Amino acid sequence: MNKFIGKAIFPIVTVMLFFCGCTKNNQFEVTLNLDNADGQAVYLCKTVDGNDVVVDSAVVSNGKAVLTAPYDDPQIVYIIKYDANDQCGVFTFFTENQNTTIAGERDNMPYWTVKGCPAMDELMTHHEKCRTLYEEPILAAYVEMNEAFQTGDTVKVAEIDAQLQPLVKDYNNYQADFIRNHADSYLGHYMLDLMKEDLDLEKVKELAANFTTESVYSNNVKKYIEDGGQTKHTCCPAP
Repeated sequence: MNKFIGKAIFPIVTVMLFFCGCTKNNQFEVTLNLDNADGQAVYLCKTVDGNDVVVDSAVVSNGKAVLTAPYDDPQIVYIIKYDANDQCGVFTFFTENQNTTIAGERDNMPYWTVKGCPAMDELMTHHEKCRTLYEEPILAAYVEMNEAFQTGDTVKVAEIDAQLQPLVKDYNNYQADFIRNHADSYLGHYMLDLMKEDLDLEKVKELAANFTTESVYSNNVKKYIEDGGQTKHTCCPAP
């Protein structure tokens, strides 16, 4: 299964979302409205030098928890965790120093909804289109193909695989178009940084050559290219 598809479907992709509001005292708030989560500890984290650092924590009460963080680089990805030390089962998102509201069911992170600044709204809209047009059909096809494989139906496996290949190609082209259309935005840089290992190195170079601005993510891609396609793996799902 395509690695980037897995990240995007189970973000943690890939995957991270907010309600723009007034901030004060150089801080912003992240409000969680979670069903079936009373008594659950939640942690707001960010990644610093490859390590997750806890910014704030709270316990969900009456379906709500409020976390605060100081102003930071608008490109910083924030992380919601249930376990401060867990590297999986996390929810990632940008805030751009805006008050943020995240809502959903405790055990259904991939489908949490986030309200906020226009850039994050745009990324979430893109992810939703990806999910509907490509990710859900691709996942369903993989499930069906696995069932056929388990029963030894090689003919059906081949048929499903033949249907999957153009769909996966269209999916990757759709993501590449988003990157090209956001060459001047950290959103495009972030997307290429996220999926760089799932593309040929020459394709990564082609897309990165279109960037007109710099960000922490474009610098990650640049370093990846300079290292010939080598990278250190960290657990950072997509918003």
